[in-house]
Amino acid sequence: MKPQELREQIERQAIIALDGKMLPQLLAEVEIVRADDTCIGGWIRILVIGEHFVVQEKIPGGDVLIRRLNSRNAAESFVERRLAAYQPLWDGCACRMDDHENSGIG
Repeated sequence: MKPQELREQIERQAIIALDGKMLPQLLAEVEIVRADDTCIGGWIRILVIGEHFVVQEKIPGGDVLIRRLNSRNAAESFVERRLAAYQPLWDGCACRMDDHENSGIG
C-alpha cells in the first residue's frame, strides 16, 4: 500500500491491518511521535499519518495494526494503557520492566 492510499484508508477506517513486511517502509514515510519497546509484544508507536495520530503495534502472526485516535492525548493514553497491560506479564519473572532504571546499572 502506498502512503497516499494509507492516508485515504485511515480517513475511512479507524483500524487497519497491514502486512508486517510493510512496516519499514511505513516508518520511513511518517512522523514517529513516540516509540516504546514492550519487550514482549514488539514495539508500539504513535505515528502521524496525514492529519491523524495513529497507534501502530504488531499483532500475532506478524501483521501490523494501525489504530486511528482522535488526538495525540488519546494516542498517548492508549499507549500508556497498553504498556500497563504488559506490566503484569513481567511479574511472573520477578522483575519489572523498569528494574534497570532502579538497579544502579547503566
